[in-house]
Amino acid sequence: MTRRLKLMSGLSTLAAVSALALAGCGGEGEAESEGASGQAESGEGESEGGALTGDPATDDVAYIKLLGLVRGHLIAFYELNRAGDPEMAMMHVKHPESELYASLAPAFAARRKPGFADELRALAAAAANGGDVDGAYNAAVEAINAHLPKAKPALRLLAVSAMVRVAADEFDIGVEDDGAIVNAHEYQDAYGFLVAGRDILSGIGGDDADTAEAVAQAHEQIEAGLASFDGLTADATEGRPSTLYGAAARIEIAGRGLN
Repeated sequence: MTRRLKLMSGLSTLAAVSALALAGCGGEGEAESEGASGQAESGEGESEGGALTGDPATDDVAYIKLLGLVRGHLIAFYELNRAGDPEMAMMHVKHPESELYASLAPAFAARRKPGFADELRALAAAAANGGDVDGAYNAAVEAINAHLPKAKPALRLLAVSAMVRVAADEFDIGVEDDGAIVNAHEYQDAYGFLVAGRDILSGIGGDDADTAEAVAQAHEQIEAGLASFDGLTADATEGRPSTLYGAAARIEIAGRGLN
């Protein structure tokens, strides 16, 4: 009952949270979209890491978010590669030299973690040279998961919320108001971030009823967001970024209800 009261009070702010998020849509997308080619890659360190509110070296939410975004890129890569589009897939392979990985390097040092540069290089090499992509991909995913901290469920939910919000930003860049997909890369990133968020949610265990309810609600929101995607190589979608922004806000409320 206590948790439900918290959620009800939180829901009163949901409309305001979503409205503020939506107010930021459009301008960045216009600046970064390169038309129907869909081949442009935005500046990751700015668009994906810039929304962080804490130092990933000490802030578990910021740290999990960045790990999740790397994982999301690889999900997009793997699904496109399996679908027979290796050229598009290669755009999502994250090298250790990428801005997103580089922003994690100080956190690895502070947390005494080895990082997973070797695994990312091996995956990129396997994809480029016709090697064992499945094996390299599984090794990279295992390495990323090994770096996830044993954070409280509330913090993991907040990290997933932040990932979904980035997914909404990317979706807004990639999809026009009429549903035309004008930047396939950003659209695909958005999908990968949602799936990565779902994977993080699936790793939250425990017998606490409040936690189980919050995680179930978050899963529902992720699935609602994934319904906005009509395949990774589609030309158009009926999905809207507002669906993803709303999902991010609701997951945040669920997480804060556990504090």
